[in-house]
Amino acid sequence: MVIFMRTRLSILPLIFLGCLIPGLFTGHVAMVHADAEAEAEEVFEDARQGTAAGYRKGQWVPVPMPVSNPTVGTGVQAVLMFLHPKNDHQSDVPNTTSGLVGLYTNTGSWFAGAFHDGYLAGDTYRISGFAGYGEFDLDYYGTGDSPVFENRSIGYDFQVLVLAPTLLKRIPRTENWFAGVSYLYLDTRSRFRTSETIPGIPDAELEMRTAGLGVIAQYDRRDDNYYPTGGQLFEAKWTNYGAPWGGDNAYNKFRTYLNHYQPIGSRTVLALRSRFDYSSGDTPFFDLPSLDMRGFAMSRYSDQTTLSVHAEGRYKFLPRWGLIGFAEAGRFANDVEGLASGRTIVSTGCGVRWQVTKAKKLNLGIDVAFSSDDSAVYVQIGESF
Repeated sequence: MVIFMRTRLSILPLIFLGCLIPGLFTGHVAMVHADAEAEAEEVFEDARQGTAAGYRKGQWVPVPMPVSNPTVGTGVQAVLMFLHPKNDHQSDVPNTTSGLVGLYTNTGSWFAGAFHDGYLAGDTYRISGFAGYGEFDLDYYGTGDSPVFENRSIGYDFQVLVLAPTLLKRIPRTENWFAGVSYLYLDTRSRFRTSETIPGIPDAELEMRTAGLGVIAQYDRRDDNYYPTGGQLFEAKWTNYGAPWGGDNAYNKFRTYLNHYQPIGSRTVLALRSRFDYSSGDTPFFDLPSLDMRGFAMSRYSDQTTLSVHAEGRYKFLPRWGLIGFAEAGRFANDVEGLASGRTIVSTGCGVRWQVTKAKKLNLGIDVAFSSDDSAVYVQIGESF
C-alpha cells in the first residue's frame, strides 16, 4: 500500500506540482495535530462570532501535516492559510484565500512557496498565483504503460523555481463565463545518478527553463468554491511553451475538464468529473500529463495523452461531519488514437470529512483508495474536485 499526503484544495495551484514532481505529495497517514485542530476551531469560531475588527481582518489557519515515504523521506508539510472575510453584499462571491506552504524531509528534500486565489470587483476579475522553490531527492521510472525503469528506478536530484500567475475576467453580458491568460515559468536542474543504477555510466545533468503562455475559457456555476453542492465548473486551457515566453523546449499542452454537482436531498451530493490532457512537441518528462486519480503515485501513469472520468458521492451525517465514496477510471497513451486501445486504470475508495468551521465549508479529510495496481491513503485539505 502506498500512502499519500496531498493538498487537494481547489483554490491552490499545487495540483500541477503533483504532476510536476513525482511523489511530492506522498506521505504517511496522519490527521492534523490535535493542538492545531483545536486552535483552528477556536480561530474560526472567533471569526464567526467575533468583533468587527476581526471580521475586517480575516483569519489565519495553520494546518501542519506529517509526511513520510521512500521517495522524499520523513518530515512535515504545512499550509498556513489566510481566509479573507466577506461582507454581507459579497455573499455570492467565491471565497478568497491566501497562504504559505512548506515541506521538509530527512532526505534534505524541501519546498517553500506562497499562493493566492482572489475574486475582485464582485467576481468580475479572478486573480490567482503561486510561487516557490524546492529541492528534491526523487526517483525516475520512465513514461508509458511499461516504463523502462519500472523495476529499478534511477534516482535524481531535482531543483525547481516556479512562478504561475493567472488572470480571468468575466465575459461582458454573461453571468458565468470567464476568459483570461496564465503564465507558467519553471527553472529546473536535474542530476540523474545513473552511476548508482548502471555502474560505469557517469551521472547526467540537465538544466532547463520551461515557460508557457496559456489562454483559458471557464464556465462556473458552482454555489461554493470550497464545497459545491450544485452547479457546474468547466475549463479549457491551451498553453504554448517555448523561447518567446522564456523557455527552452517548444511544445503545446491542452487541458479541459467538466465538473457537475448534483444535490440529492439535503445531505447528499453526487460529484461527477471528466478530464482530458494532451501534450505535443518536446514536452519535458516532468511536465507530461498524468492521470489525476487516487490509488497510486501521481506520476505512475504519464504519457502524451490522458483521459479520466470520476464519480464521488458526498454525504453529511452531521452538520460538520461527512463521508465520501468514489470510483474513477482513466487511460493514458502516446496519442489520442491510442486511448481507444489503451490500458484502463480503475480506482475506488471512501473517506471521511470534517468541516473546520461553521461559517465556511472547508473540509479536512482522509481517503482510502484501491487502484488496478496499488492502493493508497490520502490526507487532504478540501475536495478532490
